[in-house]
Amino acid sequence: MTTGVSPSSARRFERRRRSGRLLRMRPLLVLAGLVVLVGVGVWVVGFSSLLDTRTVAVQGVTTASGLTVAQVRAAAEVPLRRPLARLDLDAVRTRIVAQLPPVKDATVTRSWPHEVRVTVTERKGVAVWRDGATYRLLDAEGVAFRTLASAGRALPVVQLPATPTSPARAEELRVSGATVSAALPKKLVARLRTVQVATPDSISLRLADGVTVFWGSAEESKAKARVLDALLPRKARVYDVSVPTFPTTRA
Repeated sequence: MTTGVSPSSARRFERRRRSGRLLRMRPLLVLAGLVVLVGVGVWVVGFSSLLDTRTVAVQGVTTASGLTVAQVRAAAEVPLRRPLARLDLDAVRTRIVAQLPPVKDATVTRSWPHEVRVTVTERKGVAVWRDGATYRLLDAEGVAFRTLASAGRALPVVQLPATPTSPARAEELRVSGATVSAALPKKLVARLRTVQVATPDSISLRLADGVTVFWGSAEESKAKARVLDALLPRKARVYDVSVPTFPTTRA
């Protein structure tokens, strides 16, 4: 009697064997597919022109600082037609802040698929510094960030001693004058003409109507400003708020 395996049974066995092999190979096939996808993604994002840098958008620029959008773009030196993902955002920010005095800070971000977005924070003028025959706009930190044609009337003028001083000393005095100016309320700024800084501890204000205010140092400037605001309704030619807890006036 002859025994054997039928053709149909042999085919079923072969299919099961192949199915088992495919099941065992599936993880490897999935892994290979993922590797290919990741490789393609890396190439598209980091090396191809599909997601390259094409435009630079600038926000936060106003006329008050004297800054222009073109100046920000020029300082940023963003390389166009290069992969956006590989752009060094910190380097762009550093160039902008270092080259443009009116910029206090900048934020640089990617805006996919092709744009770099720069948002600048401008310095705000609180006083004008008379540097010889030149007038420069100062922010609250005493940074001179813009040259002006004239002093104007909108902001007080910070005047330093006429005698020459070292650059470090001049900066110290300039910062003191700017600190005082930044602490003053708008209604007082409108009456103020000059902030005279003889030394860091000897600052005085000259108002438009000839009134003098002895301020002392730049310390406690906000408290001194509040005291002066309360004193001004009392008619006097001299106000002394150098010690804000014990202010005095003289006719």
